[in-house]
Amino acid sequence: MSLEILAQEKVWLDKSKYADAERVYYERLSKLRMNKNDLVHKNANGALLQQLDKVHKPPTPPSSNLNNNAVVQSQNKKDIEVVAIDCEMVGINPDGRQNMLARVSIVNSKGKTIYDKFVKPTATVTDYRTPVSGIRPENIEHGEVFVKVKKEVTQILKNKLLVGHSLEHDLRVLTISHPKHMIRDTSKYWQFKQLTEGQLPGLKQLALHFLGASIQEGEHSSVQDAKAALRLYMLARKDWELLLKKRRSRPRNRNKPQNKSQGKHK
Repeated sequence: MSLEILAQEKVWLDKSKYADAERVYYERLSKLRMNKNDLVHKNANGALLQQLDKVHKPPTPPSSNLNNNAVVQSQNKKDIEVVAIDCEMVGINPDGRQNMLARVSIVNSKGKTIYDKFVKPTATVTDYRTPVSGIRPENIEHGEVFVKVKKEVTQILKNKLLVGHSLEHDLRVLTISHPKHMIRDTSKYWQFKQLTEGQLPGLKQLALHFLGASIQEGEHSSVQDAKAALRLYMLARKDWELLLKKRRSRPRNRNKPQNKSQGKHK
């Protein structure tokens, strides 16, 4: 890993820089509400207010992004820890398109790296993807065996709120699962997706827009990416958890009457 990347990773521990990003983030979120309130005070016509409400009301988060069945009840509970994870992968098979784990990094809620290991290959590597992954043969030649890494990571993640970006790829390459209600994926949070008009945003794009920080300039670092995802979650945490809590409190219509005119599908 280059010294330049290591220097960039220290940015995530800069409290003043993070405080500025947090302030800007919430200013952006409250802008629509402020505009709406100003217009309400200036207009008394009910029909006009109704139209303005439709124009300035923040978009409702899609239900598909809030499909968690449970939510962290308190942000200050000591028994609920937050960790962020990111993995670097290399390619196997003749075309090099199939992913294999090469490095896994985990940081705690304070941005401190608590786990960072290279992983010994379990198959022949056909593409190290070095320009993007930063992985070289000497990094993983004497890495930790996959079985041990999987066991250690599983133990660390147990009973913890897991943050990351496009986490399905990381969990798949680790061949582990995590409870859905304990996952916070920054690629799927509805507020972040507004930046790309509903499409899945890239971590680099989110970090630049919301944190004012440049990442993934050249070779990637799983430590840096995990810290970026963590900071993004911490910025949106209050609203994110509130939305999940509201959805969880909605009554479920479990006894929905069936349409008798419809027969069974064979």
